[in-house]
Amino acid sequence: MDNRGESVFDSQLFQLLMQLNKRELTAFRQFLTSPYFNQREDVLSLFNGFCPFLVDEGAPTKIELWRWVYGDDDFNDQKLRLLMSYLSKLIEQFIAVEMTLADDFEVKMKVANQLRSRADIQLHERFLKGSKRILEKQPLRNAEYWLHNYRHQEAAYRQAFSRRPEQNDNFALLSESFDKAFLALKLRQNMWLFNHEQLYKWGYQPTALDRFIEQLDEATLTREPALSLYYFGIQVLQSPTDEKVFQQFTQTLFTYSALFPEEEARDLYLLAINFGVRQVNEGQRSYFPKVMELYRNGLEQGYLLRNGVLSRFTYHNIVTTALQIGELTWAEAFIEEWTNKLERRFRDRMYHFNRAKIAYAGQRYDEALPLLQQANYHDPLLNLGARTLLLKIYFELEEWEVLQSHLDAFQNYLRRKEGITYHRTNYRNLIRFTRQLLKAQLGSKLQRTKLRDRILQETILTEKEWLLKQLGDD
Repeated sequence: MDNRGESVFDSQLFQLLMQLNKRELTAFRQFLTSPYFNQREDVLSLFNGFCPFLVDEGAPTKIELWRWVYGDDDFNDQKLRLLMSYLSKLIEQFIAVEMTLADDFEVKMKVANQLRSRADIQLHERFLKGSKRILEKQPLRNAEYWLHNYRHQEAAYRQAFSRRPEQNDNFALLSESFDKAFLALKLRQNMWLFNHEQLYKWGYQPTALDRFIEQLDEATLTREPALSLYYFGIQVLQSPTDEKVFQQFTQTLFTYSALFPEEEARDLYLLAINFGVRQVNEGQRSYFPKVMELYRNGLEQGYLLRNGVLSRFTYHNIVTTALQIGELTWAEAFIEEWTNKLERRFRDRMYHFNRAKIAYAGQRYDEALPLLQQANYHDPLLNLGARTLLLKIYFELEEWEVLQSHLDAFQNYLRRKEGITYHRTNYRNLIRFTRQLLKAQLGSKLQRTKLRDRILQETILTEKEWLLKQLGDD
């Protein structure tokens, strides 16, 4: 079978190359031109054949790569695959070298250990002290810091013991550093497993966690940010109704987040936010201001961005939370400032929809209606959200005929649209109760009371609060 016209898009090599940014691609070219790492011209030629496709859409075919490397020689699929495999291995080595060189502590420790194995005690001690200075100078104090600290203490202990075993004073430091490293890693692991258990109900049971937590006194928690943050994270997940514990966790997060790598700090913020949102969804509305504080602080510190991009879901949730606590002016300022941080393809639709939400919350219906009626919301969830806002506006403006037509169109959309199984049930309930609400306006107090009871008993109904508000107090 002739496969020379086959695209290499799905190959491991092409997918690896696509992961490298502009700086890394330049560095990788230098890597390939270094005789220490590569002495084959055909490998460099193959990389050059890929380069035009790494900035434009699409991927080369096998025959295109072959001609780039071997010109008019007869095509040999096996030879090309072996060359691609070799280049792939070099990318792996390049990534490993980049990661190692980026960690000054790791470099110093590797050199120190190598010198010890060569019995060069003086140089070994010099590099060991250098690794300690680097470790203490860098600002991070997460679980990895304690793991690095333990590795350094272990190396120092071995060196001291080899010299004067009868007078080794390093064993206490070694034991303490191991305990802190182990506790930090154990607490962090259990915090994330607890969090995932709440989301996915795995049936996870911690192993001997209480025994480890008993080792944490107040003084230890005060001194060590990693231990305190992971500890309070576990306490929050174990005691979801204790707002005081949640407050301890969030305040510890605000105080110490700068001592954690950006990605870990982001995950911790999202853990706290998602926990707060779950409490709100369970009726604990007092968590709204706390969630808003997390969003604000996370934005200020840059933790809610990933590679400079704000998730459209986070953007939407921030506006929703701000409106729930009446921060309309802040929400307006937020969308004006942060919309350009969204992925370009989502900016217009997210901006217009959230502007409409803010206008609706401020009862500026003349501003909200055109934003909802004219915008083309291809995203099903945005479409459903826009239709829900229109339903509310028509009802509150008492546009009964328009509302009836809108309810019919909404119901038809739900019938036709695929892939919204859970949401279909929710919005069908909204339509059903809105129709009953229209009838109840002309009915008796008993009819309205019965409708109120049915709404309260419905479990899948996100607009329950709005429906009850329209019924009024009987």
